Amino acid sequence: MIDHFRSTSLSADLAIVSPYLRTRQTAELALDGLGDPLVVDERLRDRELGILDLLTNAGVHARHPEEALRRSHQGKYYYRPPGGESWADVLLRLRALLREVREDHPGGRVLLFAHEATVWLVRSLAESVPEPELMTLARAEAITNCSISSWSGDGGRLVPERFNDAGHLEDHGAPATEQEEVRAEPA
Repeated sequence: MIDHFRSTSLSADLAIVSPYLRTRQTAELALDGLGDPLVVDERLRDRELGILDLLTNAGVHARHPEEALRRSHQGKYYYRPPGGESWADVLLRLRALLREVREDHPGGRVLLFAHEATVWLVRSLAESVPEPELMTLARAEAITNCSISSWSGDGGRLVPERFNDAGHLEDHGAPATEQEEVRAEPA
């Protein structure tokens, strides 16, 4: 699979990775031998779910019915579980990270290794997708583990190249997996 990354020119000026172990391992495997600098940045971590961590939607309704009700009233984007974050909270940290990347690496190629909510929110920022449309898109499609999403610079804006593409996994006989069963919120 590493040869695929070399052949598709995924080499970059910088690779930034979430601090979570599996994400760091994925980045190290993907970048092995490429010489790309790898920086761990906590702002790329997945959305913190607080008391809802590791619960399915059914588990949230069974164990925390008051939170299920609050979430339905506030909406997925703005709902912040006790001890956790809303999508809007994650967006704030991503804006700060991406602003620094733009300032420190103007015109550079930067790889991000992150998680489902962060991928959706990077798309929102890159493509100026408004919150209602973003939530509709996120409900309709799960981000595949190890998928690739990319944008290229076109003057002052980013243009989508591909989104949630797992073709490289299929090309190498690696199964694409999703973790629907452990989601704390309905898709």
